Formats: sequence, C-alpha cells, structure tokens
Amino acid sequence: MLKAGAFILIVLCAGLVSCGDEKWNEPTDVRFIVDINREAGQGGKLTFSDGYIVLGDFSFDGDRVQGDDVYFTNSYPEGLNINYDLNPLTEDLYFDIPQGTYTKIKISFSTFGSDDDNHIMVEGIYNAGHENVFPVRFEYKAKESFTVFPKNSEDVDEITLKKDNPVTPKIIIDPVYWFQPVSQNLLSDADLVDVDGTQTILINSTTNTDIYNVIAGRIGSGVKIIF
Repeated sequence: MLKAGAFILIVLCAGLVSCGDEKWNEPTDVRFIVDINREAGQGGKLTFSDGYIVLGDFSFDGDRVQGDDVYFTNSYPEGLNINYDLNPLTEDLYFDIPQGTYTKIKISFSTFGSDDDNHIMVEGIYNAGHENVFPVRFEYKAKESFTVFPKNSEDVDEITLKKDNPVTPKIIIDPVYWFQPVSQNLLSDADLVDVDGTQTILINSTTNTDIYNVIAGRIGSGVKIIF
C-alpha cells in the first residue's frame, strides 16, 4: 500500500508540474516601438525629431523565475526600416513572449544595409544663436551591433510579463548622448551642405568628419529599452 500510495503521489505531483509549466508558457503580447531622445542637448541648442534605423536581426534572451528561460531571434534579410516615432507600431517587432517574472532580459540587434546605404539616420535642429538656426543631419553607413539590458519604468532590472496584459516597450535611440562630446564651436564652425534646397549641417564619413569621428565611437552605447 505504501508503494502504491507513493506512486500515486508522484503521478499527482508530475501532473501539477506539467500544469504549472503550461501556465508559464501562456504568452504576453509584447510590441516594441522605436523612438529617439527628444530632449534638448548642448545647453538647449540641439534637438532631434526625425530619422530611421534599419535592422538586420533582433534577439531576446530572458532569465525567468518561473518556467524555462526564453530565447528567440528574428532575421530581416531585406532589412527592417523603422522610423523614429512613439505612435506607429511595426508588426515585425510584435512578439508573443511567455509570461513570468524576468530577473534579466538581454536584447540584441544589429543594423543592415550596403556600404552605400544609411543604416542609421537622425535629423534635428541646431540653434547657433543670433537667429542662426540650422538643420542637422547625421548619417551612419557602418554596420553596428547593440546589446541592451532593459529596465522597467522604475529603472529596475526585474520585469514582469502577464498574460492578457500587453506591453509596448520603448527602444530609445539617443543622439543627444552621441553628440555630448561635440563642442558648440565645432557645430557652429561646421560646413554647410545643400540638402533638398536647405543649407544643412550634414555629418557623415565624408562631410564634417571631425564631428563624425567623435560621434561614431559612441553609437553602440546610445540605446536604452524601457518596459
């Protein structure tokens, strides 16, 4: 009788574990959006509002308290062009991710394009003073990889996903951070280039290269993700 009772108990426990695992496999609707830091930099003289990034891949690696850890990766062989905007959602960045408490999430992605294409582009305005206001356009054609450890809205690593509670994490590209070491003198002395009929501070690997070289070394660090 003891052996039979023990066998029944083991079967019941196995059933409970199975049910528990099934619960933690239930998905949360997670929809990533991409935007830029729209706060003013350079003492309020430099702001950014437009642009895009082209992704070649996107991966999610999460450590969970309940159930198995979660990993997946998506590839975009034609490139995924995303405009910076808090409103539009990109279906290729919609994911069903198992619910649970994640103690750590690592998100990685890299840019896509040929050597002649912009992988990253940002546009903004620089106010040089004395009514001299110039558009700014930064172009980046090199492939770049990013690894980001997201935080929740309270700046904590632990993130909880719940079934039937969709979330829209924000991927924030930060050109304000990229431009931090660029002095106002460099910007004020930059060469102006005609872009679509407007005199513009164009910054890329062949134009205003002194500014470009300062920014290029900071690109990989200028991203955060908030759940």
